[in-house]
Amino acid sequence: MATQAYEHGYPGKQTVEHSRPTLLKRVGHGIESFLMAQWANIITIVLGVIILAALAVPFLFYLGLDSIARPIFFSLHYICAQIPSHSFYLFGYQLGLCARNFSIYFSMFLGSLIFVLSKKRIPGIPWWMWILLSLPMAWDGFTQMFGLRESTWELRVITGVLFGLGSVWFALPLMHKTLMETVAPPQPVQYSQTTPPVHMQHTQQP
Repeated sequence: MATQAYEHGYPGKQTVEHSRPTLLKRVGHGIESFLMAQWANIITIVLGVIILAALAVPFLFYLGLDSIARPIFFSLHYICAQIPSHSFYLFGYQLGLCARNFSIYFSMFLGSLIFVLSKKRIPGIPWWMWILLSLPMAWDGFTQMFGLRESTWELRVITGVLFGLGSVWFALPLMHKTLMETVAPPQPVQYSQTTPPVHMQHTQQP
């Protein structure tokens, strides 16, 4: 018996060792829990950083900090074409985002901030309403791109705000609903007082 225990190990000890989570699993579970709880805050912070960076560019140029302003300006080029004629200027220097993209990201930042402050209670909009809010920007952008007309800064701002707010109202509540349905615990089975469970019914039969 001692030899068999030595060769095959003690079952109780093996069960404890296998059920003990490793360091990598604990770290992964902690990261997952953090992202599940803070995903809306993370989105809001990222959008806020983009807006802050776009506003910081002309201030840094004005203060003579070109070595800081130029890398920020060029990094924002990955999310914006930065067309000079379509952009706002402060102190004679171009913002890091064009008027339309600045309006999109600024409205998305405000919308996500309101969503977070409301404790994720803002109801979402249906997909067709999001499309309706996106159509003005699509019309303004495509007609200008094909040379049919020239847009104005007012239209770029208005259409950008409509698209940004519509995207937030559609995406964030939908993401919150999906995550809540994913992590929702299974509902316990409730038995009535008159009808015993199935396994008890089988045992009571003669």
